[in-house]
Amino acid sequence: MAQRFGPRPDFEVDTTAVFVDALGRAFSPGIQDAVVRELALLPKPGQPLESQLVLQAIAMAEASRQALQGVDFMTQLMFSASANGMEFVGACRALGLAPETLSAQQRAALDGGMQQRFAQAQQQGQFPVAPELARQWLLAELSAAR
Repeated sequence: MAQRFGPRPDFEVDTTAVFVDALGRAFSPGIQDAVVRELALLPKPGQPLESQLVLQAIAMAEASRQALQGVDFMTQLMFSASANGMEFVGACRALGLAPETLSAQQRAALDGGMQQRFAQAQQQGQFPVAPELARQWLLAELSAAR
């Protein structure tokens, strides 16, 4: 007969809820929600979480993050001053600037500012960045560079 030491808890640990919480801290809320929905990670107090399900959830979350980073990469290219991206050209025209009047140094500075904004959004789990938001960022960067 096994002997227990200390008080016996009145509840059963929900390993699934603990894992889902950890998943949410490691990945964005959108990725967490998608993995939970796809794998039906529902609360199961007192029942262990299968290791295969944990591995599947982590692999799915990683793949999702990589796909979303790819979307951000394409958005960054569209708004790139150095690459003369179509959204960059459109933002310049919206502000009455001729894109060709900006030097390579100015373009690199604009891209650097945009890269910092994208990195900050990613750190906060806010990716992919919507083109409308990237456009606002670029307009602010261009206005500050005038």
